[in-house]
Formats: sequence, structure tokens, C-alpha cells
Amino acid sequence: MTLKERYNGVINYFKTNVPVAETELQYSNPYELIVAVILSAQCTDKRINQVTPKLFRDYPNAEALASASSDTIFNYIRSVSYPNNKAKHLVNMANMLLNDFKGVIPSDIDELVKLPGVGRKTANVVASVIYDKPAMAVDTHVFRVSNRLGLTKAITPLQSEQQLIKYIPEQYVATAHHWLILHGRYTCLARTPKCEICPLTECCLYFKTKTINKSAPHSLSNKKVTLKNDIPKLVMATKKIKTSASSATKKTAPKKLAAKNTAPKASIKPAAKKAVAKKVAVKKSTTVVKKTTEVKQTKFVAHSTSLKMGDKAPAFKAKDQNGKLISSTDLKGKNIVLYFYPKDNTPGCTMEACSLRDEHQYLSKKNFVVLGVSADDEKMHKKFATKYDLPFSLLADTDMSIIKAYDVWGTKQFMGKIYDGIIRTTFIINEKGLIAHVINDVKTKEHGKQILDL
Repeated sequence: MTLKERYNGVINYFKTNVPVAETELQYSNPYELIVAVILSAQCTDKRINQVTPKLFRDYPNAEALASASSDTIFNYIRSVSYPNNKAKHLVNMANMLLNDFKGVIPSDIDELVKLPGVGRKTANVVASVIYDKPAMAVDTHVFRVSNRLGLTKAITPLQSEQQLIKYIPEQYVATAHHWLILHGRYTCLARTPKCEICPLTECCLYFKTKTINKSAPHSLSNKKVTLKNDIPKLVMATKKIKTSASSATKKTAPKKLAAKNTAPKASIKPAAKKAVAKKVAVKKSTTVVKKTTEVKQTKFVAHSTSLKMGDKAPAFKAKDQNGKLISSTDLKGKNIVLYFYPKDNTPGCTMEACSLRDEHQYLSKKNFVVLGVSADDEKMHKKFATKYDLPFSLLADTDMSIIKAYDVWGTKQFMGKIYDGIIRTTFIINEKGLIAHVINDVKTKEHGKQILDL
């Protein structure tokens, strides 16, 4: 398989099966994102999401953060890795943001890395997520997975970044970062990759060879990697150590003690056999229990709204991307397409919005008013709507009052991980304010046509 074929195979799989891939860090504006990414260095997203809500509540912007002391911030983030350094970085970053960049997070990588606590990886994340730039952030997951698959032959994150950007089409670079991270986090694990369930084995160089290439290590750590060729050397070294140790004990051990140790061998054997038999019985019983529990496990079912056809649609009111207040009471007598989506500028949500945009004239002829709803703020909506020329309103439900009223927040599954989030759902509300249709199986690429075909 050529390198081009390997890239095409990997990209086509993710593009088809994982159209929506986004950061698992929780944030609602650029300031919150850069703070969360700084905190996430050498720490899990799960831990950061536990810490940031209280921090963002008390320090909602750069001005508030700049006025705080690092000791105060430390108390908020003490459970993350390296809290002392990160507390200082956050306060200094906020001050520089205000003094040198007038409070606006820069879009240029070279400018971003000037901020305290912002390395190249963090800068790439901010540039790709906030400004939708084709930037490839390389963390330990991206580095490991890309080398294992054979997409790169890198020994540094920068080499990995340069090689990935060279071969991945520009429109997929930002999303590919999340594809590789999530694949490394839930399937291609560092110590024990789940090759038996991995859908990319046909393209994976590591799966076919089961060897670690010296020129393409699978870890960013400083630990030495054990290679297949080194195993015989290790075995010989271990044998030498054992023989030298045994000879040393023979020389130093008294003869009488040795005689005592060898005497009761015959009497110990039956007891040892019984102990071994018990251990085997316990192992067998535990394996039986494991098998029965595996059989009893049920298939995961994602949350779905409790609202159904014929129910009265809950009233709603929120500002759109232009700051205009949109209220359900002002839309009486019209059919409403109220669609809920996870996040602006993500692949699946972009496809869905563009599909509704392309069919908007036909929906308007049927007296439909299209309204999108997510937890993003007005600024994020404005950027999203302007970039894709969306002719309809996007409601900024930052407090999630509409999302909860329509019961579209709940448990869902993505790449093996179960978590809470916005469930992609569309409600068709008729002229009387009743729910005419609930679309749970949203086809993002052709959602406009899907509605027109009802």
C-alpha cells in the first residue's frame, strides 16, 4: 500500500463513519477555550471539565482573570497537573492578552505562542477551532496514532505536524486532529491497542508488522522503546543476571542451611498441589462469571426526546446571531423547523446547516421558518452564519433553557465513549403550535430534503 492510498483509506473511513469530531473540552467562547487548552496539557479533558465551570463562573473573561493572583487561581485548579505553573501562566496570559492584543485572542500561530502557557500544540488548537484554520495540533495521541498507522515517520511533534499537513487535504486538517485524538483515546491505546476492534487495520502499518520503527516511535516520552530485535539481547542479559545471582548465593549460603531447606520438600508437595488446584478452580469460576456478565450486557441506547407528535411545542425566546430577539409567540401562524445541533463549525453541523440553506427557498414556499439552536453564543453563531451564508436564524441558547425544554440534552455515545451532550434532533411545529414531526435520525448531508419529503 502506498502512502497516498493509506491516507485516502484513513480519511475516507473517518469522513464516512465519524463526520462529527470535536474537542471534548467544554467551553462557550474563545477565552474559555484557550484557558481550557492551557490547563489540559498533560492532563485529561475529563479532569479539566470538572475544574473549569467554577473557574469560568468566577473569572468569566480576561479582565477578571488578569486581576486575580496566581495563588487564588491555584485553589481552583489544584487538582490538575502542574497547578502552580499553570496558575501563573493563566494570569500572565490574561495580562498579555489585554496589554498586547487588546483583549482579542490572536489568530496567527506566531502571535499565539507569545502568550504564556501557549505552546505550538495549544496555538494550533485555538487557531483551528476558533478561526477554522488548517492547523494540525499534535499531542501524544496524534503522534502515536499517525506513526502506528504509517501516516508519518516522525520523532518530534513538529515533524508529525508537517507530514500530516502535507498529505491531508486542507478542508480536513482541523477535523483530522480530532479524528486521530479520539481514535488514540478510545481504540489505539498506548500500551494495549484494541486492534481486534479497530476498523483501520487494513491501512495500519503497525498491525501488519507488529514492530516499532526506530525512526517512528509510538510515544513522545523519553522512555526507551523495546524493539523486537532487542528481545534476544534482553533474554541473554536476564539469564546472565540469574546465573550470577545463583552462583553468588551458592558461595555465600551455609551448607547446613541448604540441607535444611531441601529436607521438607516431600511433605510440602501435597499442600502445594491443593493450593494450585484451588487457584485453578477460582480462575475457572471467575471466567464463568465474566462470560455470564458479558452476555447480560445490553446494547447502549442514546437518549431521545420525550416530546412526541401532537404535543404542544414548548415556548421559546432567544437572541439570534444578529442580536435579534426571536420568540415563538411572534411566529404564530407559521410552520417552524426548529433544529438542535451540537456545535458551530463542526463537520456534521456544517453539513446539516448547508443542506437547510440549499433547500431554504423551497422550505419558505411551504411557509416554513428555519431556526437552529445550540449552546454557542451570538459571536460564534455570527461567524458560522457568515462563513456559510446561512439565510436563517441561529438561536444562542447559552443557558440551555430551550435545549432542556425540548429534552434534547442527554447521554450519547461517540467512538466508544458515553457522555452527555446535545442530541441532534429536529422538530417540525405546525401553525397551531403543535409538534407535527420529530426527526431523531437526522441525515446531515440531506436534511433539507429529508424535511421536504415528510
